[in-house]
Amino acid sequence: MRYFSLCLLLALASVLPVQAGSLDPAEQAPAPEISLKTLRGEQAKLSDYRGQVVLLNFWATWCGPCREEMPSMEKLWQTYREQGLVILAVATDNGGESRIKNFARRLKLTFPILLDPDSLASDLYQVSGVPVSFLIDRQGRTTARILGSKDWASESAFRQVEGLLQQ
Repeated sequence: MRYFSLCLLLALASVLPVQAGSLDPAEQAPAPEISLKTLRGEQAKLSDYRGQVVLLNFWATWCGPCREEMPSMEKLWQTYREQGLVILAVATDNGGESRIKNFARRLKLTFPILLDPDSLASDLYQVSGVPVSFLIDRQGRTTARILGSKDWASESAFRQVEGLLQQ
């Protein structure tokens, strides 16, 4: 059923406008805590990154739009990681770590990849389709939710991240 829901959402995303953008200050809330294993076998908690700006991205290896946005995420990461940006890419695949490792190797991804095969984090963030991203400020508040793929190397994405980094 979950696979059907994801496919339906992807089909609708191709004909409906993408919902993206910043949340009103009244809608900003503390980002729910997650703790997941990384591809390197370490445990990573969202709260470990308090004081940094976090791009929390939910994706899957079988997702075409995810594959398209990953190189721009890598460029964003390379540009801003020294200034306090962290990208946490949560893989929602349940097909095994080797598929995810091969995917990351092929695309030369260097940002942290977390594993969510049981959908614990996905359920907590109410992710019903991928890709979906959340921008989290230095205080741990969700400031934006982006449904669908985004060009993270665009001027507007850079401005959005720079604004959070300057706070």
